[in-house]
Amino acid sequence: MNLELLQALKTAYNAEVEGMRAYLKFAKQTEVVSGKNMLIQLALDEIDHMELVGKFMEKMIKGEVYEGAEVPKGRLSGFMPDVSDASLQKTEKATVGDDEALKIALVHEEKARDFYLEQAEKADDPAAKKLFSDLAAVEQKHFEIIRAEMEFIQQDGFWFDMMEFSLEK
Repeated sequence: MNLELLQALKTAYNAEVEGMRAYLKFAKQTEVVSGKNMLIQLALDEIDHMELVGKFMEKMIKGEVYEGAEVPKGRLSGFMPDVSDASLQKTEKATVGDDEALKIALVHEEKARDFYLEQAEKADDPAAKKLFSDLAAVEQKHFEIIRAEMEFIQQDGFWFDMMEFSLEK
């Protein structure tokens, strides 16, 4: 059994647990519905990652070959409004706490991506290499979504770059 790979998988699993807890905590704290939804979806993605890493570890400990599984691409597109619907979406102002939560989330996603890329580089096992590479790609997508939301909030204070409908314009 490759103990270095097993330790990397344990680290990955624990990082996903930490991410899930942080996203749920932030979702509970924010009053912005669209932000709350995004954070909940990120937490659900972390649960998917935990399950995949856990299955890999379980097979490895039993001495079985891990056949691999597709890493879910994430659920975020399922609740993000279409551009054509954006003008109909009621949005809310973010708070300083929301901005801080996103900064923490951004750092978490960056660290996770970098860790998975490093582990993919080290891995001799093709299934482990694929798992780590796929997880890195998903974490990169999370990073990009969070960074975009931070930029939007910093510009005008609104989640998802949508202002409320106004006749004053």
